[in-house]
Amino acid sequence: MSEDKILLKLVDIDKSFGGIHALRQINLEVKQGQVHSIVGENGAGKSTMMKIISGVISPSAGSILFENKPVTLKNPKDAFELGIVMVHQEPSVFSELSVIENLFSGNEIKSPLGNINWQKTYEEGTKMLHLVGLDQSYLQLKMGDLSLGTQQLLLIAKGLYYKSKLIILDEPTSILSGAESEKLFSLIEDLKSKRISVLYISHRIPEILQISDKVTVLRDGQITEDLDPSTMTEDKIIAAMSGRTINRNVYVPPTQSEMEEVIRVEHLTKSPYFKDISFSVNSGEVVGMYGLIGAGRSEIARTIFGEMKRDGGTVYFKGDKLKDSYPTKFAIKKGIYYVPEDRGNQGIFKLHSLKYNLTSSFLDSVSNSLGFLNLKKETNMVDEQIKKYSIKVSNQQQLITSLSGGSQQKVIIARWLLNKPDLLILDEPTRGIDMRTKLEIHELIMKIAREGISVLLISSDMPEIIGLSDRILTLNKGKIIGNTKRNDVSEDQILRMALGLTKAENLKI
Repeated sequence: MSEDKILLKLVDIDKSFGGIHALRQINLEVKQGQVHSIVGENGAGKSTMMKIISGVISPSAGSILFENKPVTLKNPKDAFELGIVMVHQEPSVFSELSVIENLFSGNEIKSPLGNINWQKTYEEGTKMLHLVGLDQSYLQLKMGDLSLGTQQLLLIAKGLYYKSKLIILDEPTSILSGAESEKLFSLIEDLKSKRISVLYISHRIPEILQISDKVTVLRDGQITEDLDPSTMTEDKIIAAMSGRTINRNVYVPPTQSEMEEVIRVEHLTKSPYFKDISFSVNSGEVVGMYGLIGAGRSEIARTIFGEMKRDGGTVYFKGDKLKDSYPTKFAIKKGIYYVPEDRGNQGIFKLHSLKYNLTSSFLDSVSNSLGFLNLKKETNMVDEQIKKYSIKVSNQQQLITSLSGGSQQKVIIARWLLNKPDLLILDEPTRGIDMRTKLEIHELIMKIAREGISVLLISSDMPEIIGLSDRILTLNKGKIIGNTKRNDVSEDQILRMALGLTKAENLKI
């Protein structure tokens, strides 16, 4: 049958970076019109393999065949001209340009005279956005003003729009809600019907089982297994990825019967993102915040942290009313710390080492009375954090961007835990990281909460929200629709509230 036609074939692919062997003897076949998923823990080599297929980097050894012909991919343009499009996990955009300028950059629609045909460009841009259910009004907005999730949807739309033969999706749902992910899965089914192949990378095992025709497992740069998703379970795939069985139930009930209120916000407003937001978080409590893209979750966090100036409302911290406008350094001094959703652009210092990234927020703690750094003390402290959080790194001076996404996230969280916070805001803390690292972070969240630290957890991962939260705030279009205890609400009920189909007081529990 035509389904058996091999579109892409990797033969004995190796890739080394200095002394690090990232890929070894990779042999892979991707068939036409199929969804072929690649799974593995952070550092297994998934992103390296995808970068080779998309022309971002070249292999150290081995060969690539596309449509049964040997090809040499010197750059992404070579791959694009063959019909290979990659949507990266971390959106790569021109923040200061409009959405339409981003979508057609390098592929401008021109008139016979060589000028950009803006009328035709807007017509095609509208078609592009409709592929992912976005309105044409987005076309004129500045890309940098949009949330990370919306940027991701737009890049997916771009990948779907062009006449591609193979689309590579790297963690495409990591910041999408369940409803938005289902929309993407519907689009993927449409691609299959058009004989377009999809290489799919995700750490969300349920969606791998839902959409995949074949699953390939990578471990330590090598392919260890090819699995049939129709006969697999979540636990079997996780065991194949990690080489061991993992206990995913980490929730620990609070031991305190009475918990002190740490932060309370009343009628907090920031137009056009959210309006009249009121809630509180107690000491040692994990409060989850769930909502679709555009619901205002991250903007609420950034306003509480002082990064965004509120239009109205009041913030009380440990009973004290905070002034209307306060900088982030004031929040940090008070003990309010924030781990942002955009790890690559907001969380790390890309040009610096792990050591600098870990200690940068609290250099005072490793400095003497004259303000000079105590380098030995700093080195010892970083060593302690590397061991404490099992961060995979060769040495302290290793560039932060050379670490896996999971290790980068551990560094950011470890940075904020050098000084014990009163309130830790975690925005998508496990986005795009493997199951084992994800569970380590889940265990850490439970540990610090039960030690008395308040946690505001923002996540698009419904099982994560329900699995870790003592209480769940559900948002719809910038308003809190539900404020429910963990045992009083189901995934279906939370989703219905997030979609605006019902309110908490209307639930039949």
